[in-house]
Amino acid sequence: MSTETADRVHVNNTRVELFDNVDPIDWDDLPSAAALTQRLIREFAEDKTLFKRLLLAVEHDPYLWAKCEEDVVEDKIVLWDDVEKGLRIRLRMSTDYQQQLAHNHRFSFTNLVLRGTYLHRNYVARNGFNEDTLPEDVQPVMLHEDRAGECFTIHHNALHSTPFTELGTISLVLRGNPVKDRAPVMFKEARGREEALAQQTADRHAGLSEIEPEAAGVGTMFWRVGEDLESTERRAERQMTKEKYHFWCRRLEELGII
Repeated sequence: MSTETADRVHVNNTRVELFDNVDPIDWDDLPSAAALTQRLIREFAEDKTLFKRLLLAVEHDPYLWAKCEEDVVEDKIVLWDDVEKGLRIRLRMSTDYQQQLAHNHRFSFTNLVLRGTYLHRNYVARNGFNEDTLPEDVQPVMLHEDRAGECFTIHHNALHSTPFTELGTISLVLRGNPVKDRAPVMFKEARGREEALAQQTADRHAGLSEIEPEAAGVGTMFWRVGEDLESTERRAERQMTKEKYHFWCRRLEELGII
């Protein structure tokens, strides 16, 4: 008899009727995926009983808990993950000002803004976007705001930035399975003090880091990678604390999100 994988234990132990009749999502058919996932994420957000039930269950689910993170400018809580259907739901909460970071993703996804605002830029990159791209080769072609209640769907190859314009901006993300091991990110604005930026400039030719820097100059790049490519030490550094998780549970209830 075969042993269930951790993701199937999670799915089988936590029934969500909303997802029962959803077929595996074809994210390559982006218009169809957008129509389906935007409906699902809105229905999920509106069902506050379900939303709260899944949120409060996260700390008791080792599979999900290992995916909850504290990063430089945001926290993430994973609420649901069905690998077979290509359907992962996570909360994204801003904790600090975020610079304009041009990037694409390892996966396609739909984002529903629950609170606050994103300032959303779409770019084109002359000669492609990779570790050799220069800042002047990445030019914005569209600028718009994504406000609370608005939804958008992004293909993994789309080049964009979504800096938070309000601290405490919160969104729900429904993402597909990764199709890349890593995705590059470029700073279009500097981050940090002058002396720190000088050190970042000196280190720039050492190769792209897989850790988002706390200080960076314009043009600095790093990789975003999946958890399977991170060391045990790095995963431990990013692991959300129970204190922070409980803070967000209380805060989401105070805001009426759950």
